[in-house]
Amino acid sequence: MKGINPTFLIALPALILGIVITPLFNITLSDSGYVFCALFLFVAAVHFALKLKQMQSIISTLAVFFLFVSLGNLLFSLSDPKNQKSHYTHWIQNQKPENNFYLRIEEKLRPAFYAGRFVVTLTQIDTKTTSGKLILNIEKDSASPLLSLHVDDQILVKTALAEITPPRNPFQFDYQEYLRKAGIYHQITASTPEVYLIKRGPNSLSGYADALRTKLNTDLNKYAFSKDTKAVLNALLLGQRQELSTTLRDDYANAGVMHILAVSGLHVGILMLVLQFLLKPIGNYRYARLLRTLIIIAVIWIFAFITGLSPSVLRAATMFTFIQLGTLLHQRQAGLNALLTSAVILLVINPSLIYEVGFQLSYAAVFAIMWLYPKLEPLWNPKNKILRYYWQLIAVSITAQLGVLPLSLYYFHQFPGLFLVANIVVLPALGFLLIYGLILLMLAATGILPEFIASLYNILLNTLNQFVSTLAQFDALLFKNIYFSIPLVILSYLLLFFMVQLAQKKNFTNLVSSLAVLIAFPLSLTLIEYNQATPALYVHYLYKTSLFTYRSADLDYTFYTEKNQHIPENLIANFKSEQRIAEMYHEELKPIFKVNESYILRIDSLGVYDLKAFNPDYIVLSQSPKINLERMLNQFPNTRIIADGSNYKSDVDRWESTCLKKKIPFHNTYEKGFYKIE
Repeated sequence: MKGINPTFLIALPALILGIVITPLFNITLSDSGYVFCALFLFVAAVHFALKLKQMQSIISTLAVFFLFVSLGNLLFSLSDPKNQKSHYTHWIQNQKPENNFYLRIEEKLRPAFYAGRFVVTLTQIDTKTTSGKLILNIEKDSASPLLSLHVDDQILVKTALAEITPPRNPFQFDYQEYLRKAGIYHQITASTPEVYLIKRGPNSLSGYADALRTKLNTDLNKYAFSKDTKAVLNALLLGQRQELSTTLRDDYANAGVMHILAVSGLHVGILMLVLQFLLKPIGNYRYARLLRTLIIIAVIWIFAFITGLSPSVLRAATMFTFIQLGTLLHQRQAGLNALLTSAVILLVINPSLIYEVGFQLSYAAVFAIMWLYPKLEPLWNPKNKILRYYWQLIAVSITAQLGVLPLSLYYFHQFPGLFLVANIVVLPALGFLLIYGLILLMLAATGILPEFIASLYNILLNTLNQFVSTLAQFDALLFKNIYFSIPLVILSYLLLFFMVQLAQKKNFTNLVSSLAVLIAFPLSLTLIEYNQATPALYVHYLYKTSLFTYRSADLDYTFYTEKNQHIPENLIANFKSEQRIAEMYHEELKPIFKVNESYILRIDSLGVYDLKAFNPDYIVLSQSPKINLERMLNQFPNTRIIADGSNYKSDVDRWESTCLKKKIPFHNTYEKGFYKIE
C-alpha cells in the first residue's frame, strides 16, 4: 500500500466500524455526542503532549482511530430520521384507523405482480406537518388503470400505516432490515381510486431527471425495438430496470454479467476510459489535461443526470470525479487516494451507504483494479496489439472479480464459472454500446434519429441478449448454494492482501501471515459446524400448506411436507446455502417430533391425537383442525401453540384470543415468521 495516504488507512476503516456498531449496540445520539467530544479533546491533548505534527506514534494513531470510530457513530446517529422531531414515528401512537397522508414521490420501484411501488416522502398527516420516508403500494385494479406517477408528484392517500413484513423463513432476504437501514420503517397500501393527485412535479433535480428519462423513453417508443432490447436499453442508458423480465434477469445473473444492467461504477468508469481515449488528441500539456478533465467530469455528470441521479449513479459519479481529479495531479497512487477520499466524503454525507451492496461492490471492484491491475498486467506483454488488448481486458476482469468475489459469495451464494468468458466479450462491447446509446438518445430527443441507426442498435442489443442467454444455459458452470459468512469475507480479503505481499516480497513474515489465514479458513468452518451440531426443528411459513425441517446432531436435514407436496426452491435456497446442506431428505409429515428433550405434537385437519402417552411441549396446528383448544390448554397449561401457514385466518385469530386469555405463548407464522425449536 505504498504511496497511499496513511490517514485514509486509519480514517476509513475506523469510520466504517463506528457506523456499523451504532445500530448493533443501540447507541443514542446524546451518547454519541459525548463520546466524540471526549475523544476529540483526548486526541488534541495527546497531539500537543507528544508534540508530533503528523501524529505517528502508536498512542496517537490509536487515539485518532477511535476518534474516527466515534465520528462514524455520531454521523450515523445524526442521520437516523427518527432523531428528527418532525419524524412521523413520534406521532403514530395516536393515529386513527385511517388518516390523510400527503406524500411526494421520491422514486419509482420495480412494480410487484399485484401493485405499483414507490418510495415517498411523507410531508403531512391530516393537519400535522411531518417528515420521513415510506413505501407506497398502489394495488392494481382492472376496473381502473394504475395512476401514472412521476418523481416530485404530490398526492393524497387516505389509509393506515402498516409494518414492513419481516422474513417469514430462515435466512431469507430481510427486506424489513434493508429498508430500516435506508430510513424506511413503514408502508401504506391503497387502491387506485384512493390515490388523489394534488400537484404534478417536477421541482427538484431528481424530478427533472425523471421527466427527461420519461421523455426519452417516449421518444424511443417510436422505433421498432423488441421488448427485451428495449428493457436492456432502458437499464443500460436510463437506469430503469423495471421492464426487465425475470428470465432476462436470471440469464444475466447466471452468466455473471448482471452488473452491466445496473448503472453504477462500471458504466461510469468505462465511460471515463472511453472519453480519455477519444480526448487523447487534445495533448498532454497542462491546460490540455485540465480541459480534458473538465470535459470528462461534465460528461460523467450529464450521464448521471440522464440515468436519473439514483444513489448508485451519484456514488459512481462522485467516485470517478475524484479519481479523474487524482489522475490530473500525476502523482503515484493519486487515483487510490482520490478513491478513498470519495468513500470518506460519501460516508460522512450518508453513513447508511455502507449497508448498500452496490456501494460495497463498486468500491471493492474499483479498489482491486487500481491496486492489483498494475501488478498483474506486466506479467505478460505480448507484442501483438490485439493479444495485448485482450490480456489487459482479462487482467481487469480478474482483478475486479477478485475484489468483489468474497462479497458476491456472501450476498448471492453463487459463482458464475463463465464470468471471464462473458466479460471478455461484454466489457469491450459495453463501452461502444454506451457511446452509441448516448448518441442515439440525443438524436431521438431532437427528432432526427434515422431508423437504420435505431435498427442497428436493436440488432446489437439482441445479439448481446442471445450471447448472454447461451452462456446462462451452462448450468454445470454455475455454482450455487455456496456458504459464505462475514468471518470468511474478512479472511478472504486478508488472504488476498498477504498473498499479493508475498508475491512482491518473499519473506518469512508474509509467508507466515498467508499460512495463518489459510489455516483459519477450515478452523472457521469447523467452529460453525460445532455450533450447528445440535438437533433443531424449524416450522417454516408456507402459504396454505405445512413445511418442517429437522436437523440432526450429525447435520443431516430432513424436510417434512404434506404428501406429494413440492418444496419451492426460492423458499429454501438461502436456508440450504447458510446451513451448508449438501443433500436433503424429503419425507411426509408425521404427528410427533422429538427435539432433545422436547416433544412436538402436530394436529392437522383430521383432529386425531393421543395425549395420554406424553405431555407435548409444543403443539403445532395445521390445516385448521376442529379442536377445542381451551379444553386442551386446561389439560396442558405449560405447552406452547404454533400455527403454521396452512390454517384459515379466522381460526388463527380465535386460537390467538384463547391463548391470550389463558396466558399461553402463541406463535403465528404468518405474522411472526418461522419458529425454531432446539
